[in-house]
Amino acid sequence: MHPSESKQLLRQSIEERLSHMPPVDRQRESRSICRRLEPLIPSGSVICAYSALPSEVDLTPLITLLLTRGDRVFFPCVENRTLFFRRVKDLQDLQPGPYGILEPSKESELLDPQSLSIALIPGRAFDRDGNRLGRGNGGYDHWICVQRALNPKTKYWGVAWECQIVDSVPAEGHDERMHAIVTARGFQEVL
Repeated sequence: MHPSESKQLLRQSIEERLSHMPPVDRQRESRSICRRLEPLIPSGSVICAYSALPSEVDLTPLITLLLTRGDRVFFPCVENRTLFFRRVKDLQDLQPGPYGILEPSKESELLDPQSLSIALIPGRAFDRDGNRLGRGNGGYDHWICVQRALNPKTKYWGVAWECQIVDSVPAEGHDERMHAIVTARGFQEVL
């Protein structure tokens, strides 16, 4: 089976798992992940995060804390089908982007790639080797590839619910690995 077919089957399997995950469990695991991440992120960091879709870990409590303590937080924006990161100063300022996902305004400060410490990356599935399965459009993989070339010191942490962790994620040459995977059960460095 071609890797793209395997990926599509895995996406469907994860979608099925998520459909059986009650909202209360999603909230509980999301809060646990936020509590786990907070002490791992040094104060004064530059962080890339995201506005969660219903099928993604909600990092709102963590982001609120990071903004309060003065960290610089950036969220993805889609412009001309390309992923960019712009600064978030207040979660209330986010507005729906082209795909209905909340993002900073086009006037917000662009991320300086040299300054980025940690990127918190959502995905459909992850394995314990740091492989990530996204939604299939390659947006994060392309951005991570470019960011790694501009700043090799940036750490990429996959953020997932336990049901999104699988034995093996089919990987192709363009797929970017994570340095660590964070779930409610723990933080596992892999690279």
